[in-house]
Amino acid sequence: MKLKNINIQERMKHYNVQGLSITLLEGGEISGTVNYGLLEVESNRKANEDSIFSACSISKFLTGILVMKLVEEGLLDLDDDVNENLKSWKVSENGFTKNKKVTLRNLLSHQSGIKDPEGSFPELNSKIGVPSMVELLEGKTLYCKTPIDVKCEPESEFHYSDAGFCIIQQLIEDVTKKPFHQVTNEQIFEPLGMANSHFNTTMLGVDRQNFSCGHNKNGEKTGKNELGNASSSSFFNILT
Repeated sequence: MKLKNINIQERMKHYNVQGLSITLLEGGEISGTVNYGLLEVESNRKANEDSIFSACSISKFLTGILVMKLVEEGLLDLDDDVNENLKSWKVSENGFTKNKKVTLRNLLSHQSGIKDPEGSFPELNSKIGVPSMVELLEGKTLYCKTPIDVKCEPESEFHYSDAGFCIIQQLIEDVTKKPFHQVTNEQIFEPLGMANSHFNTTMLGVDRQNFSCGHNKNGEKTGKNELGNASSSSFFNILT
């Protein structure tokens, strides 16, 4: 696979990107993959076809796919009040939810009326540990110190919301009675043969030699964020 009209190495240097992999899909099939740079700055670990990168908010896209599969199976409905199926945590009722309830369609489109608290959902700090979604939504963690609730009437405004997808994850777990990563494996990764793709909160069994470290905008390795970030629907979300 040859990329035209762009110098990847020059762009990587410009944006301080240490390593990346690019795959071209044609007709639903992989037609080529090219790899550049390192998985960890100042190391000899080069990016390759088995490299694993943090997915970050690409996980929202995959969560949307998972939701639609569960809708097809009749386990979820896009337009039901999510509180009807949420068991572990509920969206608080207030004046903004009096006329319109929060639905799954609202959450997927970032029009639920939920606004992420300022400074919430920063990089994962492995020394703190991984809180549960309920703890996050209740505002009982350093990642989100304020309880999540509706700040404006659903469908009245657009607000990109990590918390909204945390609610979707909790909804999926409550409905299926399974951990989110297990449902994703069963519904998406395993059927597609994506053996190196994971939604996992422990990373046990993952080949760390092929795992890309986190780097900041200056291209420097971030010691507290080597395995993921808390801005998605799952704390650790890695794909290849």
